[in-house]
Amino acid sequence: MSIVGSLFRTVAPALVDNLEAQGLFRSSNRIAPSLVPEMFIGREGITNLGEAGVMDAPAALKTLEDAQRDWFKLPADEWNETYARQGVAFDPVANKPMLEISDKNVSLQRGVDLNKIPENEVLTFDEVFKADTLKKAYPDINELTVSFIDDPASSRLAAFAPEQNMILFNRQHPDWKNSDAPVKTALHEVQHYVQGKELFTQGESFAATLNENQLYKDSSQALSQVIAQSVPESLQFAKKYKGIGFDKDTVIDAVAGLAAKDGASARTSLAKAFGSREMADKFIANAQQYPALDAAIKAKNLTTQAYQQSVADYMKVAGEVFARQTEQRRGLSVAERIQDPAMMAIETDPQNRLAGITIDNMTAPRAAAPQASIGDPFQMQVPQSTIPGI
Repeated sequence: MSIVGSLFRTVAPALVDNLEAQGLFRSSNRIAPSLVPEMFIGREGITNLGEAGVMDAPAALKTLEDAQRDWFKLPADEWNETYARQGVAFDPVANKPMLEISDKNVSLQRGVDLNKIPENEVLTFDEVFKADTLKKAYPDINELTVSFIDDPASSRLAAFAPEQNMILFNRQHPDWKNSDAPVKTALHEVQHYVQGKELFTQGESFAATLNENQLYKDSSQALSQVIAQSVPESLQFAKKYKGIGFDKDTVIDAVAGLAAKDGASARTSLAKAFGSREMADKFIANAQQYPALDAAIKAKNLTTQAYQQSVADYMKVAGEVFARQTEQRRGLSVAERIQDPAMMAIETDPQNRLAGITIDNMTAPRAAAPQASIGDPFQMQVPQSTIPGI
């Protein structure tokens, strides 16, 4: 069955109304968004909420069962008409329906200041977050731990390490300064935890995705080799073009900087090193006279192309697609969620469109690619600046 961007119209809002009445599927305050308010949950979470008296679990489970059956049976428009506004989404890789819930009362525990928690201190989830409904859906979430690292050199903002059952935050990442960064990050990573509980498609290590890209490995190796050979030409270049603003130290450092595994183009990297795009363009134009410098620029651009392809491959993994949706849909009201259902939002999201992601081409994680671990904690999230077009 082909499910396309026209997904999700509705005829049966009763379940949503029930969830609204029970404190689920509610809007969050956009001015002060709460942590972990929106999740895609499955049968285990629904069953536990039913046992806790929060919702009518048999009705919700029957809806998911019907949605799963009809995903393959009904034309897309009819499936949309039947299930759209009941808050149902579908993981096409795991072949599992999901229910989108919200709890606006989730927040940091009173008195918790994330920036004052000592680095590397391990806390239970419950010590940091107040998440009553989420805890009822998944009682053993208290086994999930939270820790903080202050690493300005890392490009990763956060990660979920499933083997250690831990969420790690990097408070020295530039994005941490954004007021909603902890919220967005927690949403993304807790969804990965839920994916493991419900056997949804899980996320993947971006580092592993990148390392499996043969073009990236070959071009990175070639780039390193040509940079090592480029110093004599860098000195010659600086001497010849000193009159237009180049000096030997800056040129050598700029060429060495091309080796950064950041997904940036040669022009972007050189503009950062030289302080302007104009100087970068002058360098690129004149470097054509120097074989090693010219080869370094070309190798950097080839590496960047391969890097961006790995970003797209990573983003296409269904576990990452839904974790981003969880992150992005925080604060939506019931009406907004129904107006822009999750499955439709996947295909209209600008990042997904740039990466060519649709409902039909989401993928499973690579079998040999584990998610993040404590040894390499920041493998999971791709910096926004590396996503094509961002």
